[in-house]
Amino acid sequence: MKTLLTIAFLITTTQSFAQSIFPGLSPKGRIEQTIGNTNITVDYERPAARGRKVFGELIRYNNLWRTGAGNCTKITFDKAVTINNKTINKGTYSLFTIPNTNEWTVILNTDTTLYGTSGYDEKKDVIRFKVKAKSTDRHYESLTIDIDVVPNNAVIYIAWEKTQISLPVETESDKVVNDFVQQNLLTDKSTDPDEYATAAEYYFYLDKNLDWAIILVDKAIKMKNDAWYYRQKVDILEKQMKYPEAIDCANLAISLNQQRSDWDLKAKEQSEAQYKKRIEFFRSKVKK
Repeated sequence: MKTLLTIAFLITTTQSFAQSIFPGLSPKGRIEQTIGNTNITVDYERPAARGRKVFGELIRYNNLWRTGAGNCTKITFDKAVTINNKTINKGTYSLFTIPNTNEWTVILNTDTTLYGTSGYDEKKDVIRFKVKAKSTDRHYESLTIDIDVVPNNAVIYIAWEKTQISLPVETESDKVVNDFVQQNLLTDKSTDPDEYATAAEYYFYLDKNLDWAIILVDKAIKMKNDAWYYRQKVDILEKQMKYPEAIDCANLAISLNQQRSDWDLKAKEQSEAQYKKRIEFFRSKVKK
């Protein structure tokens, strides 16, 4: 009995040692990305080409593929998103694809326990849609899944060898912000001037709802005579091409900065020079 236990221990130890020495052929990969107010995470295993022809041979066309190796690839959304005009509830889903020469089918399925495609049940699909496949200049030796950030939305890229597909993902970030602004800021419920200014900045950088942005920054200025708020207002007015109003606001900002006790003379002069340069630019626009 003692001998058997010793042999079993040696076998287990040897296996553990071997597993720690020899790298896996398809190492685990993970990408996490915050998109607006939504977190997206992809967990997958990354097979390598290793000199093989991938699509059409290693990965056969028109066949269901786990889009990885080993366990099924999983994608998690911590809030509801929209994919291909369909709402996908928050949660974790398995990601499958059916590659073809010019077009792939992308599938999200609720069963995340699968190893490969074994046991796959089409009835558990939550969405199935087609996307175009394109050739890439870069050679992807290993399967690569990446998430690009498009202001408050995302594009998920899946690439291997010289083939790539992409799938847009829309978050509810803009809706959440708009609802908050309408319910709490445009109604004057908030008493925090920075909330109004931050909302104005949000719309300014997205270049949308600029009329709201002006209303919001004006509310911030009314609550607190802060130099940052005036700079924001000048920026928004410039984007709206309201140059006379931008000139007036810039002059107010100069006057406010001259009264600041927390700035030394050099800082005040630098700020004034920057505003005067902008005023000169605005005047040139007015003359046209």
